[in-house]
Amino acid sequence: MMKNGPLFSIVIPVRNEGALLTRCLDSLMKLDYPKDRFEIIVSDGLSTDNTKELARNYAVKVVDNNKQVVVSGRNRGFKEAAGDIVVFTDADCTFHTQWLRNSIKYFADDKIGGVGGVTFMPPESSSFEKAIDFLFRLAEFFQATAHRKGLSAAKEVNDIPGCNAFYRKEALERVMPVDENLLTAEDVWMNFCVRKSGYKLVQAPDVILWHYRRNSPKRFARQIYRFAIGRLQVGKRCFGLLNIFHIICGLSIPFFLLSAIIFYLSGAIDLFFKSGIIFFITLILLALVKKMAIKAALNMPLAIIIFAFFWSAGFLRELFFPLKDIKGK
Repeated sequence: MMKNGPLFSIVIPVRNEGALLTRCLDSLMKLDYPKDRFEIIVSDGLSTDNTKELARNYAVKVVDNNKQVVVSGRNRGFKEAAGDIVVFTDADCTFHTQWLRNSIKYFADDKIGGVGGVTFMPPESSSFEKAIDFLFRLAEFFQATAHRKGLSAAKEVNDIPGCNAFYRKEALERVMPVDENLLTAEDVWMNFCVRKSGYKLVQAPDVILWHYRRNSPKRFARQIYRFAIGRLQVGKRCFGLLNIFHIICGLSIPFFLLSAIIFYLSGAIDLFFKSGIIFFITLILLALVKKMAIKAALNMPLAIIIFAFFWSAGFLRELFFPLKDIKGK
């Protein structure tokens, strides 16, 4: 790495994200780091909106991602990267001004192949986005996600979040390109391969960004459905990459139907519905105890129904009808 600071290559896979990209690139332009010591590579999945034009207005490098999914976008961006450290992030993120600078010290140990940061929710997020964020924090409690904000000190981890991930370039050279048959969870597989090649991963509390959640039920449902497919894809390759939480949620549709049938046949269908109401009231109260705004807390039942149903739908789809071609999906 250079004495005046390592060269960073920031890779952002995008597809029809013109509404988000300006905010992301504006934030990157405000980083407290020499402008000649980082490059931005926007890997565009053949967008049909103004994404590509917006990116070019910022004089960043734009490359075509013909397969139109995140994994191929990251592979394409890595191929163009000139940096000592390659960084992956998303268009729905904004960044602390010290984001790049704070990551450098963790690479002083040659055994560290990757550094992940923490992800916070932007304060201006909608009530629905805040409800989704709360669900991600519950998943963090069950160790079912690499997205964390409650981190008091740097620690070695098995996985780092794909939207806030820094890698030593030579570590990635051992594992890239990542298999482009993965719909999502390509970052989970990449991190697994980095560790398997002999490197360590660290998550740090001062490598900070803000990550916007999906702002509508439809967009959240699509995201979770795809997440479940990708997680089972990598779980089939290494069962250890599946958490019990992933499996239980994956079976929530058949569990719900079986429970409804059992309660109905036993003449206690009213108890079934009352149990559901009690569960959702408890969830809302828990959100309020955690100082969530009332409107956000009231969005919790909808958010968790969407999560449980569409995670299970994606999980079962991949279990019984494995995805063969992910191009354009």
